[in-house]
Amino acid sequence: MTEVLRAARGVPPPLPPRALTRAQRQAVWRPASSSRHALGTFLLTVAVLMVPVAVAYLRPLGVLAAILGGLGMVLRRTAWPRALRREQRQRLRALRWGLPAAAELTRVERDFVPSVKAGSVARLAYVFTVHGELLHGDMPSPHALDVQRRPGERIWVVYLPEDPRVSALWPPGP
Repeated sequence: MTEVLRAARGVPPPLPPRALTRAQRQAVWRPASSSRHALGTFLLTVAVLMVPVAVAYLRPLGVLAAILGGLGMVLRRTAWPRALRREQRQRLRALRWGLPAAAELTRVERDFVPSVKAGSVARLAYVFTVHGELLHGDMPSPHALDVQRRPGERIWVVYLPEDPRVSALWPPGP
């Protein structure tokens, strides 16, 4: 029976703690709007570089540095909200320390505006069982190949033992 599960679902996740590659971490840990986040980072960097010049030579340049720095911080905050960072942090914790469970895809949705939802191209919904309880989960995916997946496909999921509602698809990315 276990050989049939492995063939249908692929290779099961290794036991925790799992070492994730940089690409796998970046597939989960990303801002909601990467262009707005990059612009905010640029403005914040320019403001920081302007501060020494403003202090040493041109005092009015300090006002411009403060405005650019404030705008940069606002852009960065709105591009990567706190709730999204918390959800991504929990998902990374599940990928590293979670227990494996057999799951099945229930829905595959394509995101038509990828930059709005953390660079995701598809949203995968799945269902799995833990201690006899049926749990539902969904996860955005930045991979174009995930759009071709079909409901009913058997997959692996990792979940946190202390909170099985926190789960993630395995393997996490490239």
